[in-house]
Amino acid sequence: MKKLLFSIYLLLQAFSLQAQVHFVEKGKLKIGIRVYKDQTNYPIDSLCDGFEPGTNLPINLIIPEGSSLGINTDSIQSTDIALVVNNKLQYINRPEVKMNGFSMSSSPGSEQSYVFIDEQIGDTLAITWKVGYSSLELSDLYPAEYFSNFVAYQFQNIFESYPDSSQYNWEDVEYVQELNERGLPVNPSFPYKDNGLYFVVDQLTEDAKVQLIGFHESLQGYDPENPFALFLYEDLSPGDYTFYVQPFEGASDELSLKYPFTILKPWWLETPMLIGGSVLIVILIGGIFFIGYRNKQEKQKQQLEWAKQLTEAELKAIRAQLNPHFLFNALSSIQNLVSQEKNEAANTYITKLSRLLREVLSASNSQFHELKQELNLIQLYLELEQLRFSFTSRIQISENVSLDQLVPVMLLQPYVENAVKHGVAGMGKNGVIQIDIQQKEHFLLIDILDNGQGLSKPNKASSGLHLSEERIRNLNNLYAGEAAVEIKNREDGVGVQVRIKLPLE
Repeated sequence: MKKLLFSIYLLLQAFSLQAQVHFVEKGKLKIGIRVYKDQTNYPIDSLCDGFEPGTNLPINLIIPEGSSLGINTDSIQSTDIALVVNNKLQYINRPEVKMNGFSMSSSPGSEQSYVFIDEQIGDTLAITWKVGYSSLELSDLYPAEYFSNFVAYQFQNIFESYPDSSQYNWEDVEYVQELNERGLPVNPSFPYKDNGLYFVVDQLTEDAKVQLIGFHESLQGYDPENPFALFLYEDLSPGDYTFYVQPFEGASDELSLKYPFTILKPWWLETPMLIGGSVLIVILIGGIFFIGYRNKQEKQKQQLEWAKQLTEAELKAIRAQLNPHFLFNALSSIQNLVSQEKNEAANTYITKLSRLLREVLSASNSQFHELKQELNLIQLYLELEQLRFSFTSRIQISENVSLDQLVPVMLLQPYVENAVKHGVAGMGKNGVIQIDIQQKEHFLLIDILDNGQGLSKPNKASSGLHLSEERIRNLNNLYAGEAAVEIKNREDGVGVQVRIKLPLE
């Protein structure tokens, strides 16, 4: 009876084992395969995307990391069989091992293969599979100083094995509150002085990606030459971090490793000290603002005084612009035209002089007006002087110059009058006065050029020029010294060049 029961037990075991084997075949080749891990057999259909018609070979077979794949050769009919494992010939003739001829899975992500060759018939049957990934875990964690000491004292065998967690007891560390099953801290908060850590991760492949979130901006490629997958981070700033490792790009969170930790702030940045320091800073900033406010008031007071001086200079300049000599010459020219019975020319002269006087009187109420108004006034003045001296004039304006730009009222007239009087008055139609206006960077540059004899001796400037220089000095008090006037002979040796430089508003 006992023998019968034992026989039945063996038959059931054999049947159970046979049921767990998946058979593939081609011709007379018939092979059984099964996947086994931790005393558990995995159904092949749960590890692949289906089976090839005819041969029943698994499609895209992926076995769990750490499992074994075995073969069953009971059904092979031929005697001369070659077995090629990963492109290398392993056996010739029928393999002796049948049910327990297992191959342990290799590193995660690797590809494996068995190729059976029936040399008598010539049939070939290839079984291929990939090794999957298991969830990554942090193997060990060490303070940077401790691991550096370990390397220093055990340099000779550091490349044989790295220290395990039993060699550093986190239970003795006062600021660690909880340990996991591996004896490593859970969500630790490290003091500011212990801001360097060594992480150790097992079984990383070349496809792995590593990132210290809070330190790296993105995932970093894993260096396969890094011995034992050691990752050192030193001198970390206070803050929250997460040591994050992906077994391969795009891996799910279930397979990836996430280890959060915190580096605490130093005592002088903690709340009480921060409040006290903040109060002190507020006091200091308040003092600085008070001093700045007082200085600002003084500066505004000084600017008001400068503005007052500028206004007085403006009034003096405007009164001096159309001096009695100019008005006398204008009236004398009108009288000559009338006496010659050139009434139409006289009327034109009177009209232009009237418009000029109106423009001057209108401008006398302001310190600044638009550039187009200043050029209109100068154009009227040039047209009046051309009736007397017959010279020609032209005004050229660069495309990048805005005619709405504000300039001091009647700034140009004294320099243009000087160019007429001392430059082209005696040249008749050969005399030329040119005004060029351009913008460079944040400056407006105005050049007044004549083709007269130039400056052959120290220039005795007119009262209008002296008043203009006074205006420039006062403008510099408002423009921080950036306004300037330069009078010199032209570079081509013909006539005089006046360059006025004004900062743009």
